[in-house]
Amino acid sequence: MLISPLAARLCAARGIDPATLRGSGPRGRIMAADVQRNAPKRRGGTILADFSTPPTREPKDGYYIYDDEVNMSALVDISMPIAVQCEKLLTNRYSLFDYIVRAVVKACATCPSWQEPSGKVDVLLFEHKGEKITAIEDAGRKSIYQLARCAAAPTPAPELFNPHIIVCDAHTTRDMVAARLTSGNRPGFAMLARGKTEKDGIRAGGDIGYKNTLSYTFYVATTLPQQEANRIAAALRALLYNPIRLLLLS
Repeated sequence: MLISPLAARLCAARGIDPATLRGSGPRGRIMAADVQRNAPKRRGGTILADFSTPPTREPKDGYYIYDDEVNMSALVDISMPIAVQCEKLLTNRYSLFDYIVRAVVKACATCPSWQEPSGKVDVLLFEHKGEKITAIEDAGRKSIYQLARCAAAPTPAPELFNPHIIVCDAHTTRDMVAARLTSGNRPGFAMLARGKTEKDGIRAGGDIGYKNTLSYTFYVATTLPQQEANRIAAALRALLYNPIRLLLLS
């Protein structure tokens, strides 16, 4: 029986026998989502009833830490019409990174207590081993199309730019991030996409051998109560499993 380390931990924590689960990963591997599907669902909704995801590690450097992995197959399944539309508008497809950024922004916005009165959410992106750095101002009010346009034409961070959220690819280092922050202010949230998952575009209809599993680490500043941080982490996971919701502005 194949099972991911995170799925094994969730089974142990919830007293679930992995043998009773059907794996959705490669070669039938049991993923964290397969464990979550075993939970009852909210009446009238599609989001799993478990709205709280505990940290997977002890807090460090002022952050709660959540390691997770999701199967992005649902995104591949809907990619054909989206790819066609996007190629007409952007001459390119939405990348996996665009969806990740959108998911992080929407998840963090589910907890308004940390936001400024203006509601503005600024994001800093690190891609291609830190060689491509993009500042996106007021990202919460941008559609995924607008976010994709920003990422396609990187905008240098303006002076004194203090992002609320940082999203990084697997090769971004702490030093790269620290060098771009000003006034010593730390962002409230950070997401590190791990592994070798391709980010150059979701293949329409999927490709043979294409890896649909996204592993990531999500950081939430300990200035927030842990209960709120747990809910944001759960919202992020739910959004990554529901890509249609990422196409909606509201």
